[in-house]
Amino acid sequence: MDSADHSAYRVPTGRPFLLKELYSKLAGVGELIRQLPVPADPTEYEEIADSLYALFNVARNLAPDRNSTGCQLHPKGAVDTEAPAGWGRCLLCNSHRRTGRPDVKAAPRAPRHNWAVPPPPYDHTVLTQTMQQINELTAELNYRSEDETFVHLADLTHAAFVIARELSRPRNNSGCPQHPGAPIDPDAPGGPQCIFCQGQARRRRKGPPTVAIRPSRPVPRYERHRTPRPPTPPSSG
Repeated sequence: MDSADHSAYRVPTGRPFLLKELYSKLAGVGELIRQLPVPADPTEYEEIADSLYALFNVARNLAPDRNSTGCQLHPKGAVDTEAPAGWGRCLLCNSHRRTGRPDVKAAPRAPRHNWAVPPPPYDHTVLTQTMQQINELTAELNYRSEDETFVHLADLTHAAFVIARELSRPRNNSGCPQHPGAPIDPDAPGGPQCIFCQGQARRRRKGPPTVAIRPSRPVPRYERHRTPRPPTPPSSG
């Protein structure tokens, strides 16, 4: 890097403080995971999940802003979970488009999560592997790291939080490796089953949902009519 580029660079505001907080919280989470027995009770993962969520908040503040809608007009707006194929994820913008195109079908796939969510199953080995990736990434992290590096770090910390959160859920008798804390449907065909797996199988059978959208009606115009005044009777004088 030449002297001109070096003099033009400015450390983003708050980054030194956030990096210091990141390393402090990361060391605390690592110590909690190392002290955890295997297998561990779900209640022992609760503190780890809380600590990882705090770590994710710091990593998210280090990364550039990422909104849920991806819309410049409504960055904090609601997400359209039934967005048609090729449309954006902003519910407000899509509502305006639906007004003029009521026959558009719903998309077969829902939009992705705002931050990374790893696929199940969730276990202690996956958690330690994710933490190892975080440690390797933060070993070379500095004030001048690229924005993509901080985005990747936020995705990894969120993935670790999701794994720990699932491991902290109470166990049940479903025996489902994908949803260890899921409720059981006792009336399922073939015996009690995981209710989340049943829902996924039902959606695969029936296909994507369809939304019937009625075209908007024009607002009726009301005209005010004046009531004619009765004629004044002639005076008797």
